[in-house]
Parts: sequence; C-alpha cells; structure tokens
Amino acid sequence: MTLITVPCDVCGSTNFKLVYSGTVAAADSNVAAYYSSSRSRAGHLPIVRCVNCGLVMTNPRDDDATLAQVYAGLQDVVYDVEDENRRYTAQRFLALVQEFRPPPARLLDVGCATGLFIREAHQAGYQVTGLEASEWAVARARERCGRAATIVSGFLEKTDLPPQSFDVITAWDVLEHVSRPTEIAQRLRGWLADDGWLFLNVPDIESRIARLMGKRWVLLLREHLWYYSPATMSALLGRTGFEPIRFRSHMVQFSAANVLGRAAQYPAVVGRLSARLASSNWLERITLRFPMGEMNVVARKRFPLNGGR
Repeated sequence: MTLITVPCDVCGSTNFKLVYSGTVAAADSNVAAYYSSSRSRAGHLPIVRCVNCGLVMTNPRDDDATLAQVYAGLQDVVYDVEDENRRYTAQRFLALVQEFRPPPARLLDVGCATGLFIREAHQAGYQVTGLEASEWAVARARERCGRAATIVSGFLEKTDLPPQSFDVITAWDVLEHVSRPTEIAQRLRGWLADDGWLFLNVPDIESRIARLMGKRWVLLLREHLWYYSPATMSALLGRTGFEPIRFRSHMVQFSAANVLGRAAQYPAVVGRLSARLASSNWLERITLRFPMGEMNVVARKRFPLNGGR
C-alpha cells in the first residue's frame, strides 16, 4: 500500500486548501476494508479543495496499483442483499436516460456491477453492454442477464472498444472512484456516436446534505477520490468535449437494516446498538427513501471537440 499526492484533475494545479482532515490512519494497510457497500470500516484520507478551480478531492490517496488490486478482488455481498431497493434506483436512472435518448439505442453501462441496470435497460428496448472490473460482479451480471447483454470484464482505463459504438453511456457512481476522470471522460467520448449522451451519478460536495453534515457527511469515504459540484463537473465536461445539460439531486432507497449497518461502521458515534439492530430480519422489510448528497448529471457530446486542457 502506497499513498500518493496528485494534482487537480480538472486544471492541473497543485495549490490546495484542507477541507477535512483524514479520519483513518495512513499506515492502515487493510485498504479493502474501506471499500464497497460491504466495507467493514468507514473513514477517509485528507480531503482538500483546489484553490484554482474549486475541485474537492482526496489527497494524498491510495496509489493506482492498490486501487486496481482492491477493485478486481471486491466481493460486495451487501450490494446483493439490497437488490429490490437497487432495482428502484435502476428504474429511476432508466427513466432519466429515456427522457433524453429513448430506445432503440446502443447503451454501455460503465461499472455495471451485478447487472441490475442493464437488465432493466434491455427490457426497455436498449441494446446493452456492461463493463465491470470486479470478477465477482461480472459473474453475477452474466448470471442475471444471460444473453440479454454483453458483459465485458476489465478496467475502464485498459479496455478498448470500437469508436462511436454507443449512443448512450451511463456511469452511475463511477467518476468519484477513478484515478484520472478527465482521461476517462475523453475515453468515453470516443466511444460515443456524434449525437451521443452521457449520464452520471456522483457525490455533490455542494449539496444541501453535504453542507449540513459537514465532516460527518456519509459520502466522505476513502474510496471516493473526487467530490464534484455542478461547477466543477461542468468544467470537467467542458474540457473533455461534452455539453452539460442537466444536474439534479438523486434520491436513494435502502432498507432500514442497510442504513443501520452503515451507521454501525461509525461505532464512536452510534455505539453497538445499530450493529445489533442491523441484523434484525424485520428491518430488511422497511424501506427508506432519502437524499444522500448525490447528483445525476446529463451531458451531450459536443462535436467537433473545441475544448481541452
């Protein structure tokens, strides 16, 4: 495990101001314990703001080799337990896509996890492809989708797909995890048709929830490398050949057991009661819907490309 210091991904500046001090020990070598829905520990490394453009980021952060090892080996069993609630989220995402680019269309879902969204998209009439780094999740997605979808196993940074081979690319909860978001956005742009659309979901550091909770915001996590706002996301998209079209707050849906299980990752705050309650079967049947400080982003490919850093 190695921590590295990196420049701002949007503007390249190395001038930062501390926003939140880290809450985990930099020497903690059990990095995987802080990643995915099945994490056993919650916390984050130092979080800073770029003085030049305002992008908020984890810095220093885990190096690329550590990230690759963690994501390839993830087995997120907690994710599977929430299938019904995640299906609700997938359907909301799908409704957003249909509003701007209804089927028929070729759709790539980057970070497709266990295939819930692409199955919904296929049933709605899209020709779907999923890309996923976790071998465990790829196996689950192929089992779930069968011949309805093409599931590509591999890391986004190292995957080669034909240029302009998709009309829609979705990346739900992805751009906060990747090492170099501008490079990823440029790569996605190349895979899109000239009239293609990009749909994202990312943490919004300027959301009301994030501002109210401050250093206790639940999305301040070691696995999140970037914390966007409409302004910094617009800058990233503009520099990589996209036109931002819409930003909107995202509602999540989880069982009460899941919410308490996440709370139990902060024992200093909630004690042991949440951990005991989270294992109660009856709480899995109670559904909670609330904003967590995330935003949906809709962008259109700008053609020809007339921007860039």
